[in-house]
Amino acid sequence: MRLARTHDADYVNWVVNHPDVRPFVGAPEAGELDLSPIVERPEHWFLMGEHGGFGLLWTAPRTYEVHTFILRSGRGEWGNAARSEGIEFARQRGAKVLWTKIPPRAHHVERFARQGGMQPTGEVIETFGVPHRIFRMELN
Repeated sequence: MRLARTHDADYVNWVVNHPDVRPFVGAPEAGELDLSPIVERPEHWFLMGEHGGFGLLWTAPRTYEVHTFILRSGRGEWGNAARSEGIEFARQRGAKVLWTKIPPRAHHVERFARQGGMQPTGEVIETFGVPHRIFRMELN
């Protein structure tokens, strides 16, 4: 098993603020991020391992927004296996929908999402002044 649910905000913050991850999470001009208040909330799931992981944030009943925080050292085989574990974790706990927003020109992120089963919805949401495409998948 590569991932485990964690409430260790120090580790989550370390990964999120790592130079491999931080430029792609949140507004770049915001400086260092502190996700502690989010990590502590029981309705959100943070699944982390040695190379990072995922934040699954509750957005509606049985629906979670996926945030990916994988260090360069975990991209590829480890990340693909971790993605599968994360999906299974959510499925076993009753999640029915996973969704994410992908910024323009983040082709590697789109490929990673599609390989895990997410598909574009045709919807766009603006985040930090940038339009992001919405991808989602339904869990059986």
